[in-house]
Amino acid sequence: MLLGGYAAKRCPRATHNEYDEGVLAEPWEPDPDVQQLFDEGRAFEDDVVAALLVATPDSVDLRPYEQDKRTHIAETMRHLAAGTGLLVGGRLPDDLPGGRIGKPDLLIRAEDRPDGRPGYHVGDIKHHLTLQRQPDAEALVSLAPAPGRADAVVRTGVTLRIGDREDDCLQLAHYWRLLEAAGHAAGAPWGAVLGTDGAKGYVPDPLVLSWYDLGEPLFTTFSRTAGKRRRSSLERYDHEHAFRVDVADVARRRTGAADDPAPLVLPIGHEECGGCRWAAVCVDTLGDDDLSKELGGTLSVREYLALRSRGVVTVADLAAAELADVLTEDYHQEVAHRQNRVARLKKARLHAELAEAGLTIRRRPDAPPVQTADVEYDVDCEWSPSPERVYLWGVLRTAGETSTYTPFLDLAVDDAQGEYELAERFLRWLDDAIGADVAAGRTAKVFHYSHPERSQLNRILAASGHDLPEMCAQAVPEAWLDLCKDVQASLDSRIGHGLKAIAVHGAGFSWQDEDPGGLQSQTWYEQARGGDAAAEARLLAYNKDDVEATWQIRRWLDDRHR
Repeated sequence: MLLGGYAAKRCPRATHNEYDEGVLAEPWEPDPDVQQLFDEGRAFEDDVVAALLVATPDSVDLRPYEQDKRTHIAETMRHLAAGTGLLVGGRLPDDLPGGRIGKPDLLIRAEDRPDGRPGYHVGDIKHHLTLQRQPDAEALVSLAPAPGRADAVVRTGVTLRIGDREDDCLQLAHYWRLLEAAGHAAGAPWGAVLGTDGAKGYVPDPLVLSWYDLGEPLFTTFSRTAGKRRRSSLERYDHEHAFRVDVADVARRRTGAADDPAPLVLPIGHEECGGCRWAAVCVDTLGDDDLSKELGGTLSVREYLALRSRGVVTVADLAAAELADVLTEDYHQEVAHRQNRVARLKKARLHAELAEAGLTIRRRPDAPPVQTADVEYDVDCEWSPSPERVYLWGVLRTAGETSTYTPFLDLAVDDAQGEYELAERFLRWLDDAIGADVAAGRTAKVFHYSHPERSQLNRILAASGHDLPEMCAQAVPEAWLDLCKDVQASLDSRIGHGLKAIAVHGAGFSWQDEDPGGLQSQTWYEQARGGDAAAEARLLAYNKDDVEATWQIRRWLDDRHR
C-alpha cells in the first residue's frame, strides 16, 4: 500500500472507499465556493513559486518533470545529491516499506549528514496563515533569499497557529519520513510552511517560511490508557498513517464475497463530509435520523463514536437524553483530549432538540431587548484578499422609515496611506452625520456585525500612527455595537449565527445577487480593478445588501415589529 501526503490527515473512511472495489464512486464536483478555494490555492502556489525562484539563489524548479515519474524522481535525487539550495516541486522515491509516496512542495538545504550526504528539511506552500499575533510570544521564520532553518530568525510578537494547523504538520511529517527513506533527511526533524503571513502583514516580507519542530509534542490527542496525551507531529502522523495503511489493506481484500473481512471503519458524519467526493456513497447511506449525519461537524468522530457506544445513535436519542446520564466517567475518558467537551455536548443536544422539532432557529424566551436609536447607522466593509486592504466602507443611515446607503469606495487603494485616507473620509462623514443628529436632539447608534469592521479600523489607524478620538468625536469604533453579540444572546441556531444564515433563515432577507459571498466579492473586486463596471456595481450592491441585512435582523428581533 502506497499512500500520499493527504491520507493521514483526512477521514480514514475515504481511504477505505478508494480501495474497496465494492464502493463505486459517483460523479462529483465541489460546490462553487470550494472550487474557488481550490483555484485560489493553486494560483497562490503558482505566484509563490515564481517569486521564490527569483528571490532564492541556487533554486531549481522540478515541476516540468511531473509527467514522467521516473525522470521526476531521478532529477530530484540528482539535485539532492548535488546539494542544490532549494528544490521546488520535486518527487521523492516511493517508500515501499513505509507505504508512502509524495511530492513535497519544497526541499530546503540544511547541514550535511554524518554520512556526508547533503541534508534537507521539507516545506509546503499553503494558502492560509501560519502565524497569529500574540504579545510576548515568538516564532522561528526565514525569508526567501535565505530560506534554510540555519538562517531563520526569531520573530517576536507572533506565534505559530497550532490548534488549527495540525493537518499541515501531518503532511510535513509524511514528507519527512519520505526524505528519511531517501537518505537525505537533516539531523533534526523540522518542516516549514510558506503561507499568507507576509501578505497579511505579520512579517514585513511577502515570502515567509514558518518553521515547525516535528519532534515537539504540540498536540493533545486521545490516549486509550491515559485519556489524553501530548504527541509530536511525527507521533501523530506515524499512528494515523499506519492505521490508514491497515484500512486500505483490509478494503482491497473485500471482493463482495460472504467471507469478506469487515471494514475497519464505518461511515460517520463529520465536518469533512460537505466537501468530500465520497459523501454520496458514504455518509449519505446513513439513516435520515442518524445523529452524525444530521449534526455533521457539531461533534468530532470520536465524540459520535462515544455516544454510539452508549446507545445514543439518533437525533431523537440525544434530544431525549439526560446529559447527566451521558456524561459518565467512561464518556469523559473517551473524549478527554477535547477541550470544552461538556459545552460541545450541550450544543449538540440543543441542535438535536431543534432538529427533532423541525426548527433551524429558535428565539430564546430570555432574549434581551433589541438596542435601537432614533437614527441608526449600519456599517460594513470589504477588503482585498492579498495584501489585505480595505477598499470599501458602506453605511446605511436609517431615520424612521427612511434609509439611505452611502458607499466610500476606492478601488485604487494599494498601500497603507491610501487605505487610511479612505477610512478617514468615511469616519469624518460618519462623525459629522452623528454630530448633526445629536445637535438635533436625536439619539444615534452605529451597528456592525461581528468584529471585522472594528478590527480593520483599529489595524488601519494603528498602522498610520493616528489617534482616532482626535479626529472623530462621535464615530469612535470602540463605541459601536456588535449586532452579532445580540443575535447570539437572542437565538438558538443550528446553522450558526453568521450574518447570512440569520438574515436568510431568520429575518427572511434575500441578497440581490444569486451567489453572494466573501469569495465572490474578491472575484468582483479583481474584475472591477480591471475596469469592469458591472463587477463594480455588484460589489456595491453586495455591500448595500449586507448593511440592509443587519438592519433587517434588528427589525426582526424587535418585538414591536413582530
